[in-house]
Amino acid sequence: MAAVQMRTSVAARSAVRAARPSRTAVVVRAEARREVLAGFVAAGAALVAAGSAQAVTSVDLFDDRKVRDTGFDLIYEARDLDLDQSVRDGLTQARSDLEATKKRIKEAEARIDNAVAPSITKQYWTEAREELRRQLGTLRFDLNSLATAKAGKEEKKKALALRKDFIRSVEDLDLALRKKDKESALNKLNVAKSSLDTVIANLL
Repeated sequence: MAAVQMRTSVAARSAVRAARPSRTAVVVRAEARREVLAGFVAAGAALVAAGSAQAVTSVDLFDDRKVRDTGFDLIYEARDLDLDQSVRDGLTQARSDLEATKKRIKEAEARIDNAVAPSITKQYWTEAREELRRQLGTLRFDLNSLATAKAGKEEKKKALALRKDFIRSVEDLDLALRKKDKESALNKLNVAKSSLDTVIANLL
């Protein structure tokens, strides 16, 4: 009977010893907890630092009312389906500013006078044609805007006729450039310049 009791007590002590966690496991769990707590502390510090940085960042305010009046919102108007198509395309705004239109005409005239002839002389045909076409694209629109802005019917009709003569002279020049005829191109360039001077004198 005593032997049985001794075996029972030994088995119970063994079970208790087996149920106790090892010292290594306790140490690992403690270190894991410390790492998790350290992570929380670091994250909290980062959030506090970010909040402080945002709190001291200055805010810049700009008055854009003036630039909005000159077409700053065209990109938004282009998406507004309630507006007229010419307004959405910016054509109405471009036509309404006659001073800017005159400035573009003067710049295009200067480019035709100074940039096309050197290219023809060097027989850079593609360069001459592209420069001419770039300026003509703007001039078609701007000359038409000024011509249609004329008050009298006869004055408007005359201005549109002069514009048409200029465009025809440029088309003749473009044909000479495509044919790579240097002498003809230089002569037609002078005709186009003279025609442009005439229409500008009538409009400006």
